[in-house]
Amino acid sequence: MDLYFYLERDSPLHRLHPVAKIAVTAAACTAGLLLARPLHLAAACALAAALLALAGALGNLRRVRVFLALASVGAVAVWTLVGRGPTPLWLWTTREGLAAGVVAALRIDLFLLAGVLFLSVARNEETVAGLGRLGVPYPVCFALATALRLAPMLVGTGWSVKEAQRARGLDPDRGLPLARLRKHVPLLVPTFLSTIRMTHHLAMSLEARGFGAGRRRTSLLAYRFGRLDAAALAACAAALVAAALLRRG
Repeated sequence: MDLYFYLERDSPLHRLHPVAKIAVTAAACTAGLLLARPLHLAAACALAAALLALAGALGNLRRVRVFLALASVGAVAVWTLVGRGPTPLWLWTTREGLAAGVVAALRIDLFLLAGVLFLSVARNEETVAGLGRLGVPYPVCFALATALRLAPMLVGTGWSVKEAQRARGLDPDRGLPLARLRKHVPLLVPTFLSTIRMTHHLAMSLEARGFGAGRRRTSLLAYRFGRLDAAALAACAAALVAAALLRRG
């Protein structure tokens, strides 16, 4: 089971400078906050899906399709139930609440699409390098990159523990929902113990390699800005200006 989203491709998005990749993701999220109409947000989601297709990462989108659907339905349901407005829809719900739910769902989808796109085209090393070029302290960059790396490892550890228990005769996915939930509780202890052991090994490895011993750092990877990066940054700026104008309009 592959838990990582990065895909080794030779697309234009993969060849971007790490700062340009971060800028594209930040621009998509900022545009999602600026846009306030469903049609505009739907167009932004379609553009993000087109970028995923350009990067050859539609397979990653299929991996999160259930989460996308659940997040969208949940946002629409919550905002429809709690939203208020002058136009009644059904019982205490209003059309304004439904519209707000659709906008919230599209924003969540855009954020998720932007995140999947970034994880599909940027390695952890590129994330650290890009944030470092933007002035973020290296310990913060390293912590973020470690979190991105350990999260799939934690899920993989839980999956391995689950498969080990199934091999011993305990099937956590069989039975009623309450019974299945009760069977998953014993899986937490070995999962967290394995995670703590892995974190301890990581800390010892960092100490052995002199992490934090010097202020000046060198990097094996070298990144240079090119015309493609400049075009990407210009496109991000144009998209943000367009989103701001659409919000005013």
